[in-house]
Amino acid sequence: MRFPYHRQKVRALRWLVQVLFFLVIIYGGYALSGLERLLQPGPTVSAQAPGPANIKQARRRPASLDAHLPVTSCIYQKQGLCTGCSLYFLTEAIVWQPAFEDVIGGLALLLVLMLLAGRMWCGWACPLGFLSDLLSLARRLVGIGRARLGERSRDVLVWTKYALLSLVVVVAVLAALPAFAPWRLSLSEPFCRICPSRIFAALFSFDTVCWTDWHDPITTVFSWLGLAAFVLFFIGLTVRRFWCRLCPIGGLCAPFNKTGIIMLEKDDRRCTRCGACQRVCPLDVRAVHQARYSGPVTAFECHLCLRCVEACPENDCLSLRWFGRRVLGSGRH
Repeated sequence: MRFPYHRQKVRALRWLVQVLFFLVIIYGGYALSGLERLLQPGPTVSAQAPGPANIKQARRRPASLDAHLPVTSCIYQKQGLCTGCSLYFLTEAIVWQPAFEDVIGGLALLLVLMLLAGRMWCGWACPLGFLSDLLSLARRLVGIGRARLGERSRDVLVWTKYALLSLVVVVAVLAALPAFAPWRLSLSEPFCRICPSRIFAALFSFDTVCWTDWHDPITTVFSWLGLAAFVLFFIGLTVRRFWCRLCPIGGLCAPFNKTGIIMLEKDDRRCTRCGACQRVCPLDVRAVHQARYSGPVTAFECHLCLRCVEACPENDCLSLRWFGRRVLGSGRH
């Protein structure tokens, strides 16, 4: 299906926004903190407390912005634009239990960001999401066929994401308990240690990648899980946005898709059941196509990439609303 020109511009805008966010998140710290200082060798330390000298840790430098974004803004990159991602912020707060006044500002900012955009952060701003879209682009350029997941497989991936989110929180809670104090450093940052961004962020910011840590059984398990997650990311060559289906940061943002501040809306009277919205969805979300009512159709798994709005041929059948105001509508008008 060939989309009308004015809606092709939406797709181009999304690519532009993704590139800009990628450059800012990965390299923005160089501009804000100064290239010369950041290129100086830094000590190998833990984010919260120094550990034994023989524990391999990533180099940490002061962040340029005291912010935690609901995307994979990684602590393992050299330039340090942001303090870390939302899941890092929450798990570190659980593990180290800082004073309330030290976390309330970051928590408030994080809640505001997720309220304003929901999972649009995943579709438009996340560096790993951008890399996933580049994998899909590479697949099309070299002619690799796309794997189509069945409904059961899609559901398994969704539930795996929430299971992973729950497991990360449980590990952080265990690390905070006095009984686990001797292993607290090894148990800290439970998601960061396995997230593919730990490797990609270091690679793109020209830092040494901390691939593995065999110091003790706990860090060894994390190392194997991290290597497995890095390999799984490249399934995105055949399955669109494969890692996004597993990412627990998306699980944190998912409830904010239902606040009504930003939402997809459908006018079912105009729908012809052509299925274009379902075919183009990178996450294979079926809620928009299957809805048999007029009103909000934003699913928890929707990244609000607006591909469905682009693809829908019927005027104003689908629309994007922000604070109740119509921002974009489908069709050829």
